[in-house]
Amino acid sequence: MNFSKNQNIYKWWVYSSIAVVIFVQVGDQTGTNIAMPSMSAEFNADIPTVQWVYLLYTLCISSLLLPMGRFSDIFGRKSVYCSGLVVFIIGGIVATISQNFPMLLIARAIQGIAVSMILANGMALLVEAFPKSERGLALGLYLSVIGMGGLLGTLLSGYLVSEYGWRALYMASVLVSSSGLLLSLFVIQKNSSIKQNSHSKFDWYGAIFSATALSSFLLSMTFSHTLGWGSLPVITGFFVSVISLIMFVWRERVFESPMIDLSLFKNPVFFVGTLGRFLTFMAGSSVFFLMPFYVIQVMDLSAFTAAVLSSPMPIMMTLTSPLSGKISDKFGTKWPTLCGLFCWGLAIFISTTLTVDSTQFSVLLIHFLAGAGNGIFQSPNQSSIVSVVSSEKYGVVTSVISMVRTAGNLTGTAVATSVVVLTMSSMGLEPNLSILESVSDPQKIAEIRFAFTEGISRAFTLATAIVVISFTLNIFGPNIKFDSVNVGK
Repeated sequence: MNFSKNQNIYKWWVYSSIAVVIFVQVGDQTGTNIAMPSMSAEFNADIPTVQWVYLLYTLCISSLLLPMGRFSDIFGRKSVYCSGLVVFIIGGIVATISQNFPMLLIARAIQGIAVSMILANGMALLVEAFPKSERGLALGLYLSVIGMGGLLGTLLSGYLVSEYGWRALYMASVLVSSSGLLLSLFVIQKNSSIKQNSHSKFDWYGAIFSATALSSFLLSMTFSHTLGWGSLPVITGFFVSVISLIMFVWRERVFESPMIDLSLFKNPVFFVGTLGRFLTFMAGSSVFFLMPFYVIQVMDLSAFTAAVLSSPMPIMMTLTSPLSGKISDKFGTKWPTLCGLFCWGLAIFISTTLTVDSTQFSVLLIHFLAGAGNGIFQSPNQSSIVSVVSSEKYGVVTSVISMVRTAGNLTGTAVATSVVVLTMSSMGLEPNLSILESVSDPQKIAEIRFAFTEGISRAFTLATAIVVISFTLNIFGPNIKFDSVNVGK
């Protein structure tokens, strides 16, 4: 289909094709979390073992985002994106027919590699399809799909797993992804900017160093609260990460076609955008991670109720993202970014006031503000970061955007967990809420709940301070307006 004469129609066809795929990815990820207890029962795997279904998938995505982004900038976004969909479908088929746990892990690793190819290009393809004056709107619409996927995907996945078993989840993702593949092959045009990169060489050593640095860092952060920050595996992981990062920086400075131009970090727009993004997701992850434990273990409510109380977050994200993006297109990125950070900061600050007697309304309010803050912040933040490069580098830059979010989330989760663990340990209590199920003494139960609540209050206080730093950073940051001659050069 030739859309060259009608760009307005083309951009919506591209959005539709990408929306289908991203919705499936989000639903697949949330559905896997729901399905893990069933997987654990079928394969007789304990909780630490079955968690690798999620961990291996996440590590493959995070470690390969930057290489896949650069790969697509050289060889074409449509080719890499559609190839990723083919690989994802293959991984889904392998997961569906898995006869043992190692086979399932292989399937999830295959899908993780595939999703890195998809995420490294989906956002870039969308940004290219929309004019620069509508870049914020495009990214806002992209984020709204993620919000809908988080809400509806969870419900649909829960139904499939409960009614037909966990294999039905992956079969459904295969079928929907296949339709997304056909639509993408038919709709998406080849990237015209490939010619500018056709003579570039892919930096294989840089890819290895970046993947090693990020995976070592994320693994160390993941296991820091269980093994201890001072344990040999964690220290070794951080050491490997630092050495790999140094080698990556050296490689990028001497290689003729680097994976990412390190001079971008000298650009105040890029620096403020990426650092502010990392800090914001580092702080916000504490809400995502700790609130379910508070609702279920301290308030003594069901998992379903916890899901209902958290539902305002994806709903508000879905509603506010396109609106914030459209506003940033018209008035610039600075003030929507600050507004989003204010909502985020207010949500986390209110979280510091939680007690063992807090009401459900407080939890709803926190998730409402957090969802609004997330949706309002992300569109202008992503728009500002993308604005510093020309279209032939969209792949690697949008990969950086996703990579920074993942690193911030895992870092924040590890830090928040450590604060809670240290707080409960200092009170002479075991930092394990599962023991509440076996404790019959009301006073002991009250002590454990109080200690945990005190721990999350301290974690949220630290998170509030981090958001304040991000807010201050963005106050002094530039305001990007997309009618500027310096945007998208």
